[in-house]
Amino acid sequence: TSDQVEREHVRLLGSNRHVRYMWIPYTDTVVVVSSNPLQPLYHPARWWGAISRSVLAPKPTPDWERLKPMRDLLVQSSNGKQSPDAISGLSLAQLRDELLAVNPLDVEHIKKVNRAEALCWQQSQGVRVAPSDGVLGFECGGQQWVSEVAFPAGKTSLPDGSDLRYTRELLSLIEASGIPAPAPLEQRWSAASASPMSPAGGAKDDLFSWLGIIMYLPEDDAQQREAITDAFLQYKAACREQLWGRYDCREHWAKIEEGESKEETEGVRQRLKRQYPVAEFNALRARFDPDHILANPLVTALLDPKSSKPS
Repeated sequence: TSDQVEREHVRLLGSNRHVRYMWIPYTDTVVVVSSNPLQPLYHPARWWGAISRSVLAPKPTPDWERLKPMRDLLVQSSNGKQSPDAISGLSLAQLRDELLAVNPLDVEHIKKVNRAEALCWQQSQGVRVAPSDGVLGFECGGQQWVSEVAFPAGKTSLPDGSDLRYTRELLSLIEASGIPAPAPLEQRWSAASASPMSPAGGAKDDLFSWLGIIMYLPEDDAQQREAITDAFLQYKAACREQLWGRYDCREHWAKIEEGESKEETEGVRQRLKRQYPVAEFNALRARFDPDHILANPLVTALLDPKSSKPS
């Protein structure tokens, strides 16, 4: 639950190599994933860990049982179009996609989907040994809109709590505004980067939190895709207007886009100038890449719009 995360947060960050939270809007469920290196064979902790996993750790719940809440809701929501046998082999992400497609912008439906997903995650507890990217990665589902930001969260030795405050405010914003927000809100952490152009640029012991919002797109319904895109842009705008400035949020570079209008694009440019040494970046680019071989239209439009060089 969110209260449990609140109590254990500093310990979780301090005692694990990697931590990821997946918050489920309109529920009190938080999925916590941690990852740590496996100790060498000669290390006592390696053997104690193996014994603990075999004796003390929760046994994995079979998928047919673990995913039953989402399968049941899909059969119920589809008005007979989906049979239990036809969906028996679907993964959690595939079930989510199918459920959201029923009514992707109806808040009451999203609440039901999120509650069912929370029940599935509650039966997914366990410990496993696997490559780190396999532990930290997860099946995201189909096509989607994502916006992710990084923001300061204190020091690695002493988190200041702004990471959880941001998420609580975001969840409250979702509920107060009636945003049809599916799961998950993915939150993770990193140390600072030495690069001044990084969203997590800072001093060596600075701590940064990264948080992403998401909406899923059906592949074959153009009208629905357009409606979801509009809803997502409103969702993102609410975060930008009500949260980003107060928490010094910086967008993930892969998620930055030009605005829908000249005014919005200029707003993005001004925000980037406040957050990064753009003039210095452009000076170095002019020196080392005068023909803008490494540029692209987006970089030029947002960081160097007066450039006359081809991009």
